[in-house]
Amino acid sequence: MAVARDRGDSRRVPLLWPEECLFAVALSLVAGLALVTGAVSWALIAASTVLAGALIAGFALSRRRRAVASGPTALDARAGGPARLARFVGGVARTAVPFLSCLVIYSSLRDITPELDFPLVDPALIEFDRSVFGGDVSRWLNDTLGSPALTLFMAICYLSYGLSQAAYAISSFVRGHAREYHDFALAISITAVVGYSGYVLVPGVGPHIYQTDVYADPLPGHEGSIGGALDAITAVQGPARDLFPSLHTAMTVVLMVYLWRDARRLFWWYLPIGLGLLLSTLYLRKHYAVDLLAGIALAVLAVVVAGRVNRWWYRPRIDPPGEAARPSAP
Repeated sequence: MAVARDRGDSRRVPLLWPEECLFAVALSLVAGLALVTGAVSWALIAASTVLAGALIAGFALSRRRRAVASGPTALDARAGGPARLARFVGGVARTAVPFLSCLVIYSSLRDITPELDFPLVDPALIEFDRSVFGGDVSRWLNDTLGSPALTLFMAICYLSYGLSQAAYAISSFVRGHAREYHDFALAISITAVVGYSGYVLVPGVGPHIYQTDVYADPLPGHEGSIGGALDAITAVQGPARDLFPSLHTAMTVVLMVYLWRDARRLFWWYLPIGLGLLLSTLYLRKHYAVDLLAGIALAVLAVVVAGRVNRWWYRPRIDPPGEAARPSAP
């Protein structure tokens, strides 16, 4: 039997990641709201089951092992063959949990928030925009910059939301960039949970629904194939109160912050899409300007909090000398 070396410096990887704990609480609250409002969704039940399975698999494949100070990595270099592959698959499954949780919560709130029947805050948001910017920002953008080509670009940028964040998170984890992955994943998770709380407490539907008198005209290029994509976006949103803060803005800003910090070259490639996505929320009449300001503030808060939480969560956990000296399994 092998005996653990470096007595007093045997480090433990936390069984749970903070983003998993956060979403466990959030999903429980959403499930409670679904029961209270009667908006019980089979999609919520099925998706929650899948998430639970992914977590169980990840836990089973991420048992106690030595780790670097920055936290768990995607692969254990000492493992080989099937064990290495199994740990890789389990790690990737766990990286997907925050993003699958976002889909589950959003699709659930889509049906729950109308049932809560809280008063819409659109009038207050419109008043803020007009007092600060002197008018409706989306109207000004459409009248000043509107064109079929720009509408197409705005739609592409808008639809890239979520895909870019998930791709960056999974690629960071697969490449073994543990610190980068965990900081980014937790910041995205904080952004999502706080943002979804805003959807419940500050419900609004946006200019394209609430201000039909101001936006009676279709966007340039709507009569072509672009219109089908725009209609699909509206159909997915449905009756949801998903306005304040703008999570399209907040999550995009979070991604850009971490790209700047950890993948500078990729940041410059993504910058046109990221800026286009922020602009698209206004150009496509989905948000008020104040929603974007709130989204930026939320992103900054999430980045700051995520870094501090992870430094505490993944701090070295030193085994007592007696435990470190125990023989390991053969």
